Amino acid sequence: MNTEEYLAKYQPNTYQLFKNVLSKNTFFHAYLLSGPKGSSLHNIALFLAKSLLCNSSIFACDNCPICNRVNDLTYGDLLVFDAKKDSIKVDAIRDKIEGLFSQSASEKRGIKIYIINNIEYLSTQGLNVLLKFLEEPPSDTYAIFTSENESGVLPTILSRCEIIRFKNIDKHNFLEMAKKQNFESPYFQYAALISNDYEEIIELCKNENFTLVVDCLKELINRLIDKYSARFYLESNVLKFINTKEMAYYLYDLLISLLNQALNKTYVNQIVFSSIEPLVNILKSRINDLNKTILTILQDEYQIKNNINLNLLILHTFEAIIS
Repeated sequence: MNTEEYLAKYQPNTYQLFKNVLSKNTFFHAYLLSGPKGSSLHNIALFLAKSLLCNSSIFACDNCPICNRVNDLTYGDLLVFDAKKDSIKVDAIRDKIEGLFSQSASEKRGIKIYIINNIEYLSTQGLNVLLKFLEEPPSDTYAIFTSENESGVLPTILSRCEIIRFKNIDKHNFLEMAKKQNFESPYFQYAALISNDYEEIIELCKNENFTLVVDCLKELINRLIDKYSARFYLESNVLKFINTKEMAYYLYDLLISLLNQALNKTYVNQIVFSSIEPLVNILKSRINDLNKTILTILQDEYQIKNNINLNLLILHTFEAIIS
């Protein structure tokens, strides 16, 4: 399923909004795409950039040389970086955006676009630098930001953007799609917890790093009934195997998703998949303040990109849960 099909099927209101602004040439100078984890916002941002640049009638054709160069990130007037994955210093952010603003467009289309994914991971200094560029945007330059935690973005940034909020998709739709395609995996529902993109869910199920993280986290949560057993498993297995940023992000995303399910169970007595209920019940019984714990884990997750010692970070995260 390509991005246009995804928007039309799962985000129809947003699809119609973008169709209108692109067809009427009223695209706003700065958009913030806000949605739950795994909403493929980075793909949507890139799709919007292609739609602005492509010579097709409304949305990007995804076949022409311009679309291909945007996909390859080789289009001259396009700047893309991910604040969650890329450790970019404030001066580098300023230089990159200033460079894009100060020079004339190098492509015939005459449009310059910069995309910042996971903007909430920018430091306050980085966001303040960005704010200066948003206050007086050039007429030929567009900004597209994405965020999986809108509350982490400065209000002054939010006030200068058109905010597009993406709704969570009913995860059972993905189960039906998998059933029709005869795809089975014991990791499917865990992948669906952290993704709103069916193709990404399938890829996660095939990703050995992801499946290892799922196995480690399940075992660790099951051992929380005995804090000594949990601490032994954390130190002897989790810290041993979860040793890359990619795996750390999987761990934190899964843990936050399970804790959010524990919140749902507490307040509305609902969880998305019955298969995760045993894990949710353990977390619910072990943690007194779920909201505070989720906030702490979110703050810890922000530290992954800073080349911090992963073992120390994971130990800090689980200390309050295990003790």
